[in-house]
Amino acid sequence: MTTILTYSDTLQQAAEVLTLAKQLAPALNAEAYAIHIGELSQEAISFYGQAGAKKIYHIEDGQVSKGGPAVAAEALADTVSRVGAEVLLVAATRFGLETAPRVAQRLSTGYAAECFEVRVEEGSIVAYRGVLGGTYHAEVVMKKRPCVISVQTGRYQPSLSGAAETPQVEKIEVSPSAPSVELIEVQQSEAGEVELEKAELIVSVGRGFKKKEDLALAEELAKVVGAEIGCSRPIAGDLKWLPEERHIGLSGKRVRPKLYLALGISGQVQHLVGMRDSKTVIAINTDPNAPIMQESDYAVVGDLYKIIPLLTEKLKQTLGK
Repeated sequence: MTTILTYSDTLQQAAEVLTLAKQLAPALNAEAYAIHIGELSQEAISFYGQAGAKKIYHIEDGQVSKGGPAVAAEALADTVSRVGAEVLLVAATRFGLETAPRVAQRLSTGYAAECFEVRVEEGSIVAYRGVLGGTYHAEVVMKKRPCVISVQTGRYQPSLSGAAETPQVEKIEVSPSAPSVELIEVQQSEAGEVELEKAELIVSVGRGFKKKEDLALAEELAKVVGAEIGCSRPIAGDLKWLPEERHIGLSGKRVRPKLYLALGISGQVQHLVGMRDSKTVIAINTDPNAPIMQESDYAVVGDLYKIIPLLTEKLKQTLGK
């Protein structure tokens, strides 16, 4: 029996890649195991068990935890080699995206980045990823073993079992190189900060708004329907009207809400990559030929300054607010 190893620097995403590993395991006659770097609490062990890991390879060396992606990659590559794993699935977090290609380089093997789907077809591992800003999809056949694949976050819904067996923990001793960069501190997001990836309703704003104060129109609409506020890159990156955590797009967050309302967003490829998995898209724009209109289920051609107040008022009446 072979082994599929998984790794993520966050527990939530660790459960996601374990879910994928469990899906692939039967076709590869493999077991799904997890790698954990750093302190491993009893709660974390239980979580891994609920996520389906039968074994955890624990790398507890403090140098690895503080050494950044380069040192983590060295430890991960060493673990993959020792275990003799067929595949290493890495959650495509920011840390994961820096670490995974380094692991592949150390193993002299193939790497597929930010894949939205991984399957076993006729005995081969096939990874699917977006290219050219998500305009096209590439099919990558992983011919060499072991192979390394980073998996888009939010793609695989974790299947947690409430009565799972406690996984076996096996410590891995490593002798990492001296880090060229040392992690000094990790700052957690403040309580209440939004996780757009989990939002079911999103009202997203773009350059159609003339000034920052006008965003209040969108914020009121979002409040009425219980939606989160998102934005295109210029709003967060260039104008600084909203924090970067609200940025949706190729270099921002990728969302999959039930409803995505795009207000004054033209819909450049960079933005479309971040929202095109939305179940239903409604766009309001003065330009009927804007790219976002082609991506929308419902396209409204008009002035957002006139439409949003009317829409907000109508929703208040309908919802009794």
